[in-house]
Amino acid sequence: MFSMFALGGPIEAGEGRLPYIDGCTDSLLLSPAVKGAPCLNHLHFPRGILQTRHTHPSGRAGMVIRGKGVCIYDSSNGTGERKLEKVPLEPGTAFVIPAHLVHAFETTSGEELDVVAFHPDSDFGPSSINHPMINRTIVNGISASEIDSIQTKKETAQDFSFASTSSCS
Repeated sequence: MFSMFALGGPIEAGEGRLPYIDGCTDSLLLSPAVKGAPCLNHLHFPRGILQTRHTHPSGRAGMVIRGKGVCIYDSSNGTGERKLEKVPLEPGTAFVIPAHLVHAFETTSGEELDVVAFHPDSDFGPSSINHPMINRTIVNGISASEIDSIQTKKETAQDFSFASTSSCS
């Protein structure tokens, strides 16, 4: 099916293309242009998920596009007293998860949950010495990525990165 404005492909009904954690799946909708650049993901949470509590090194922003669930997070703010909050999620709900916030998603109400999430940084993607064009250019049976003497040296071909302490607030 042709989708004029779908950049990473249409959002699938059901499972994403990549395994994530605890039975959840993920599809990259917009891959990072270079290593460390932002990306946009579709996260799919099947029915009955009790996701492992986890954190991210940078903030996340998302929107529920289909289904229902809850986001559980620790709101103790470092007081040492564990205080779990549950935020109901339904289509149209937008949210921000600050860096290092312990959280998890659940779909225990019998519905699946689909979220589009913005990640301000990535830990993979092309770099100035590792990208499809240089990797797949072959000279006498050897990838150009392994022949330093022919590689273009250009200061503007740098990797992109955010500080690991950045957060959304």
